[in-house]
Amino acid sequence: MKYKFLIVFILFSCVKLDNSNPTIYNYNVIAYMVSGNDTQLIFFDRTYKPTEEHHYGMEGANIIVFNKDSTYQFLYPKSIDTINYYYSVFNPKPSDTLFLKVITPTSETLYSKTYIPSDFQIIQPIENETILIPSNKLIIWTKSNGAVLYKLNAYKTLRDTSKGFQIPYLATDTFSDMFSYTYFFEDTGLYTISIMALNDAVSKYLNKGEGNVENAQGVFGGVVMKKVHVFIRTQ
Repeated sequence: MKYKFLIVFILFSCVKLDNSNPTIYNYNVIAYMVSGNDTQLIFFDRTYKPTEEHHYGMEGANIIVFNKDSTYQFLYPKSIDTINYYYSVFNPKPSDTLFLKVITPTSETLYSKTYIPSDFQIIQPIENETILIPSNKLIIWTKSNGAVLYKLNAYKTLRDTSKGFQIPYLATDTFSDMFSYTYFFEDTGLYTISIMALNDAVSKYLNKGEGNVENAQGVFGGVVMKKVHVFIRTQ
């Protein structure tokens, strides 16, 4: 199950920042609530000076996410390699509104609010379909209301050390020609295609570095994720 979380972190860790007159905050929060994962992760750390030793996560915060019906307490640590996450076991519902409250180790309070886009379905390819790459077959899915961007990834395993990081396929509409690019499918085998519907907060953070966490650098965003497995044959 851990592979889900690491993939999500990797996908969202490359951010194009606007460095014009940046505000320096004491803390950083990266919180993507993903409908489609049964455990949610939040990365929390303090801001480091260039001369300080950099760590990957800070213990001692009190973090909760809540909606009108339930409150979810986030615990520490959840370790994946050297990155320590706060975690809570729940699967956000599509179209829900969520609130974030973080009380830092120095008793500062950080707030944010976000929404989960609506549910959607992958129309094609169908589960376990065989596809010869390159192909003019489109990946097609239904619209997710509240999503402003879709992010697609194709992967065989969690980590393949022989390959570098691949830039995800981004789409603003409900289809992609990802199968036409051999770049995403380097050899024959079983692949997982993931489609993530991203809300406005996630899109702004990824594209502009604009956060939505009060009194902190970072983002509290909503995502709906769907997956389909296909067998790829390369020419």
